[in-house]
Amino acid sequence: MKGRIAYINITAEKKDPKKQIGSGKLIAGTGLEGDAYNKPGQRQISVTSVELLSEQAQCPRAGSKQEFVVKPGDFKETLTTEGFDLALIKTDDVFLIGESAKIRITEKGMTCFEYCPWGRLEGECPLPKHFLFAEVLESGIVKTGDEIKKI
Repeated sequence: MKGRIAYINITAEKKDPKKQIGSGKLIAGTGLEGDAYNKPGQRQISVTSVELLSEQAQCPRAGSKQEFVVKPGDFKETLTTEGFDLALIKTDDVFLIGESAKIRITEKGMTCFEYCPWGRLEGECPLPKHFLFAEVLESGIVKTGDEIKKI
């Protein structure tokens, strides 16, 4: 199972939106260097996919209203991936990103944001299946376009 890193998202302050960067350093035991959301523990980084974002954009309940358009980083994820189904990933799966960074999936799922149209009674929210938390096992530089593969 493999895909690639489509976006690396970072913010210096938790209240600010995340912005995309071309490369960054994942630090073992902490998370993405310089990101306000990095911290020791099991939620050092978070991961979702462009496929989830595309699915959200096509949701008939959202329509074209700007407040329902989700872009990379809007779920405060550290990494936005492309090319594989995050629903198939299991807790404790280990992934190599680029040449040396290794992460271990520690938790699956996220509670839907209040504004999210999926959180309403009309349908099932995909975030519990397509949002992951991980710890960084081995430090390394990661770049947009880097392969991410299960090891």
